Formats: sequence, structure tokens, C-alpha cells
Amino acid sequence: MSGRPPRAVLAMLTAALTLSVCLALVVVYYAYQARRYASLDHALDGDFPIEPDEAMGYVPIRNGATFRRHDRAGLAYHVFTSDRRARVNRRFERTPPTVDLVIVGCSFSWGHGVESEDTYGQVLARRRGLTVANLAFSAWGTVQAVQMLERNRDLAPRAVVYGFMADHLERNLMACAPAYGPLCLPFAHVALDEEGRPFLAHPDTSFFEPNRRFWRSFFFTKSVGPRQVLAAAEVDWTRLRNRHPPPRDDEHTQALALTYLLQRMHTAARNAGSTLVIVNLPYLEPGRTPPAPPALLRAVEAVRGSDVELLDLAPAVRSYYGDPRRPSLRFARDRHPNPEAHRLFAGALEAFLEARGLIAAAASPASTSDR
Repeated sequence: MSGRPPRAVLAMLTAALTLSVCLALVVVYYAYQARRYASLDHALDGDFPIEPDEAMGYVPIRNGATFRRHDRAGLAYHVFTSDRRARVNRRFERTPPTVDLVIVGCSFSWGHGVESEDTYGQVLARRRGLTVANLAFSAWGTVQAVQMLERNRDLAPRAVVYGFMADHLERNLMACAPAYGPLCLPFAHVALDEEGRPFLAHPDTSFFEPNRRFWRSFFFTKSVGPRQVLAAAEVDWTRLRNRHPPPRDDEHTQALALTYLLQRMHTAARNAGSTLVIVNLPYLEPGRTPPAPPALLRAVEAVRGSDVELLDLAPAVRSYYGDPRRPSLRFARDRHPNPEAHRLFAGALEAFLEARGLIAAAASPASTSDR
């Protein structure tokens, strides 16, 4: 009888060894991925800041308190939300039953990188004794601005301020929001039917829980352990199961989508008894202030009326940078508006609203403390 083990045993040992090596390589790979995800410049403490929404995709939680840090960008700030999901200055602050101004839009209006008190809406409210509901949020576009306004028309503001930025043209057609993590975070978007007519497409909210687990694993903690390795593996599995086509990026489709959305926004503002003020918030690179996008101008022209106004802040930004001694309006390592920019926006918006009788004329020269 031979002393060599049977072939079946050798085959099983070889297979087991191969499987073990492959498994070890997979673990090493996802441990590496976990370390990479843990190094993302986004840290959260406190309440989980968002929750799923069947119509919108995701929304801020009610009555929340979260502290955000972006250490490499040098940003750290609090996020407090009201019973209306509006950003407010302190925890458990409530949104009044009616307000003077409603602000909708994205992180440029919501105030990424600054405390709520430093956002242009709050600066203006403080200067003129107004009430404001900041219903903007990070990574949103015109679609979510419309949806939030439609849900909060009963606030009956004098003016609805929509903070537009050029990124919204693309976001309006995207099935997923831009995010810090690697996973798609779906939200409502504009699609075209067979006859080329725009409509609102609902988001796939099944993606929310994988995102929640990713955020819990890598934004609420920066350590790396078995949970983080599993979360890193889930990223690839989720991506493989669900793929979203890139959005159409031609100017005609972008203008068509924006026109459709501004018409809905105008209707919602009119039903609230409000004037719609569309504010073009340009990128803030010194010496490179872009003009208002043609797609925006075409869409505004399609809805312009006595209760729709356009405030283009590109000239104000260019004028500001005309003095080279002035500091930048953006953060050094982040493209969002800094407190100086929010003060500039607030001043321009204040003059614009006053000139159109949307806020009462100042009884005396305004305090310069916020200027």
C-alpha cells in the first residue's frame, strides 16, 4: 500500500488552500478599502442627520443636532434642525407658523462650513428683524427646492428665495446626489417621457440603508475593525447590484428641466401668496466669476412675471474682487461661501428686496456689525 495520500484528499487540500489564500486577499483588499474610506474628510457626531423620504429621496431629520468636521478643509460647524426640517441656530428651535422669507436651494444657501447664524438668510433676518425658514440642504438641486416649497407653502412668506448655482443644471437630471462617500444616494430628479416632456422621477430609497451603514461605519467613527471591513465590502456589492446611467448634460435638456421646475416653483410661491426671487449664486474663485448660465436665463424668461424676480450676484462678486486687497469669498480648501461671502449675499439681497417693496425700508441706517 502506497504512503501517499489519495488524490481526492490532495485535491481538497489544494482547494482549501486556494480558497484560504483568496479569502485572505479579499480581506486584505477590503481592509485597505476600509482604511481609505475612514480617511475621507467627513466626520459626524450626534444625531444621524438625514432620513429616507419616498418622494424626495432623503431629507434632514426633524429637531436634530449634529456636529460636522472636515479637518483637511479646516471646517467644523453645528447643524440644528427645526420641527420643519429647517436649519436653525440652536437645538429645539421651532420654525414659526408663518415667516417673512423662505430660502430653498443647496449647500450654498444652507451654509456648508458656517454656523447657521452666519448664513446669508440669518444675516439678513438679523439686520432687518425678519423671520426666515432655511429649507435648503446639502447636495440638493432645483428639484428638492421645489419639493420643499410645495410642502411648506403654509408658511406664507412674503418672498421665496431660491439660491441657484450652476451645479443644479446637472443635479436636476441626476438619479443620485453628489456625496462624500462612494455610494449613490438617490434623490428625485427630472426625466423625460417618450414624447420628450419632463416629469419628476421618484428615487430608489432602497439605497438609503447601505448609505446609513456606510456613514455609521466611516463618518461617525474613524477606527477600522471588522464592521468597517464588512461595510467596505457592501459598497462593491451595492454598486454591482444597482447601476444608474449618467445624466444627460446637453444645454437644451438642462434648460427644459429647469424651466419645468421653475414653473412648478412659481406656482407654489404664488399659491403661498409670495414673490419668487431666483438668486444666481456664482462660483467664488477670485478673478474667475462666471456669468449666469444661459440655461438659467432662458428658464427665468419663460416664467418671468410681476411675481418672479432674478437677482444675479455675479456682478456683485466681480465688483468685490475688483479690490485685490479684499479676502477671498470662499474657504481656502473648500469652494463653498465663507462668512464674508454670506454677508455680501445678504447685503445684495437686502437691497434687492427693499427696492421691490418685499421688505420694509430701513427706518435708520442698518448696523454695520454684520456687514
